[in-house]
Amino acid sequence: MEPNQKKNFVFLMIVFVAALVIMYVFSLRLQLQEVRANQGNYEEQVKSLTSIQNTDALKINREFLKSFFTYQTTAERYKKIEPFMTDKGYKATHPSGTELPNSEESVQSSMVGLKPFEYQSSKTEAEFFNEFKLTTEFNNVAATETVIVKTSLIYVKEQGWKIDDVEFIGQLTGRK
Repeated sequence: MEPNQKKNFVFLMIVFVAALVIMYVFSLRLQLQEVRANQGNYEEQVKSLTSIQNTDALKINREFLKSFFTYQTTAERYKKIEPFMTDKGYKATHPSGTELPNSEESVQSSMVGLKPFEYQSSKTEAEFFNEFKLTTEFNNVAATETVIVKTSLIYVKEQGWKIDDVEFIGQLTGRK
């Protein structure tokens, strides 16, 4: 090979390698842009999942309160709430944390006007302060009051949101 041909060959090889490097850099840039675009999409999906869980917690909170405060008999009440509860939460609903009442007396209850106020401390824990009107009828004598009940929920894998604690905060007076 002549020196001119060697120079041209080396020059063409350098140009070829430079072209490969440039194509590789552009390919990496395209991949980086794609990853950034996907990152935004994934962040939105995570936000939507979080809001779904919030909605699920609110739904379980409402269903539990409806089941707990709207009943014909005490036995029915405790049977209806069990699917919404952890063991700890279920025990928290027992009067004074003891055994279930086994009374023959007529007790009925109903709840209306639920206003839940949510505080979510993490993605797996949520608390609600619930205000509502509660009408309780005991031996054919009815009384209605506005009460506040705090519910604490936890997210249990493969089961969803469960009530882990229930606390009667009090009743509102002087409101109509």
